[in-house]
Amino acid sequence: MDYIKELDIRLDKEYYYAGEVLSGKVMMHTTENFKLKSIRLLLRGKAHIEWKVFVSGDKRTVKDDQLYIDERAVIWGERAGEGLDVTVPVLIRGQHQFPFRFNIPETNLPCSFESRACYIRYFVKVTIDIPYASPPQGIKYFTIVGPHIDCMDEQYLKPISSQDKKVRCCLCCAKGPVTLR
Repeated sequence: MDYIKELDIRLDKEYYYAGEVLSGKVMMHTTENFKLKSIRLLLRGKAHIEWKVFVSGDKRTVKDDQLYIDERAVIWGERAGEGLDVTVPVLIRGQHQFPFRFNIPETNLPCSFESRACYIRYFVKVTIDIPYASPPQGIKYFTIVGPHIDCMDEQYLKPISSQDKKVRCCLCCAKGPVTLR
């Protein structure tokens, strides 16, 4: 939209652990007054995998998605379908900040991950609901890190030991054993 000069999502941190509170602000700079139904947020964590296979000479794509988090919030205005009031509020021009908070689930969320064939991504997406116009959107990715590990825990302080013994040979000539510790 011409009258939205800036639309940005600013998070308080760039990485989070499961169970923490994700918080931030939607920043919007407008150059005109305009009608605005709502500002909606989506918190999503998603895994996607995709690769190509050949089956009977045909090249096919195998892919799948899995959602880990799918939460929504309205941070300004009315939720879709709520209220019978037909008047749409006007947002005055200028700088605006809309704070938000999401509770990241306590479940064992996988860490953020990127590879050629798959990814696990977490993001916050903002949608500006303006009457009779396509909704401007913004997206901000963030990182989920694995569970907290106390490196001083006894199980991590024990040395790891293993032993293997092999006998080298070449045809009929046997050499002495090789031991690796």
